[in-house]
Amino acid sequence: MKPFISIKPFIIILVALPILLSACGTFEVGIEPFLTPTSLPDKDQKEQNSTPTETALPTSDIPPTQTSTPTASNFPDLVSIGQLVPFVNMEIGVLTLKDGQLNVEPSPVNYGIWWDYSPQSGGLAYSSEFFHTSISNNLAVSDLWVYDYQTGTDEKWIDDNVTRAAWAPDGEHLTAAVYNPESEQINLVLVSGPDEVEVISDCASELFSWSPTGEMLAYVNAIDWLNLDVDETCLGTYLVSFPNDISGEGRDISRVSDFGTQDLSAYQVLDQPLWALEQNALVYPDSPFWIVPLDGSPAFIPQTPGDQEPMNLPRPYGNLWSPQLNQLVGNVESGPTGFGGVGFGGVWVYQLSNDLRKIEDYYRIGDTPQEENSFVELIDWWLPGESILILDGDKIDPSQYLSEVWREPAVWSLLDNQWIDVLDQ
Repeated sequence: MKPFISIKPFIIILVALPILLSACGTFEVGIEPFLTPTSLPDKDQKEQNSTPTETALPTSDIPPTQTSTPTASNFPDLVSIGQLVPFVNMEIGVLTLKDGQLNVEPSPVNYGIWWDYSPQSGGLAYSSEFFHTSISNNLAVSDLWVYDYQTGTDEKWIDDNVTRAAWAPDGEHLTAAVYNPESEQINLVLVSGPDEVEVISDCASELFSWSPTGEMLAYVNAIDWLNLDVDETCLGTYLVSFPNDISGEGRDISRVSDFGTQDLSAYQVLDQPLWALEQNALVYPDSPFWIVPLDGSPAFIPQTPGDQEPMNLPRPYGNLWSPQLNQLVGNVESGPTGFGGVGFGGVWVYQLSNDLRKIEDYYRIGDTPQEENSFVELIDWWLPGESILILDGDKIDPSQYLSEVWREPAVWSLLDNQWIDVLDQ
């Protein structure tokens, strides 16, 4: 049986990529057996890949996630690879949710990096090849393509120098961090089509996220761990407000915090600030995480239970924030065993006080020893703020799925701290 693939090797590769490439010239880095970036498949291969035979997963009586407004569409409400290593592997396939039915089906594109999916437009943002270094700096970059689930077609939107991309709330614009070889800084841009690029900030980073209302965008401009010489005058945390249309006039950028100027732990691929709107703050993952007030007061690490060292707590990434419960939910890499025999790895939940100044409790879902539940993977909300859709790392039935990498989907209640009507369990 093949071992489960975690995101940890990808993180190591991303951090070590500039060192490897600077030592090896034009050497293209991947993970065996995908050492060479793979170009898009030809037309015949695309047609074959875009008309998959769906493999039905067990059904559930739980209503589907409401992360998007229900619409009469022919594209899924969710398309995800979870937190699997986002490099090309057509055998892994994608997890889809449509009409309340979860399925695993072949990926419609031959992706090198998985960027993001929009349930509003049915657009899948991806890269056709794995990371390579930029021409003038040791920075990992790639291209940007969009596959349209409605038409079954794809096109290139940006040719090169993309470090991260994510859909804006309208589902029509992509937000992308793009390296500028001339300024040697990262531009934060809006992209609405092939080469249709509008610069938001000319000194930003890939650590950005949209507010739940879609009216604001936050980004943290910190010292880049991939050796990019960030202009010190740009360091800090910024808010971009969009009072009118997302691409219209009247946009405003303000520096709201010094956060980003201090030493932070090496960031993960999926790090981004989370919005705690009721507390007028951002939650930023670190060790374990920082709270960044938006009123100008200093950022702080919440008080940890028993005054433990924050570095000793599991560091979450790929996070979700529940405003109803003041809970942070995130994946954690496997690590040393501790905390009364419960080790790192899996999906962890942090309960914060109403003012976010204290971590009142934290636990790993399932509350099982490391060897039994380390490979649970967070997918998305099931009922936003109340329950999460995960892949159960200990439930494997290769006869049901396209790849042994896929585990059984399951739902965990944050309200009751237990499985609720676990799919096929």
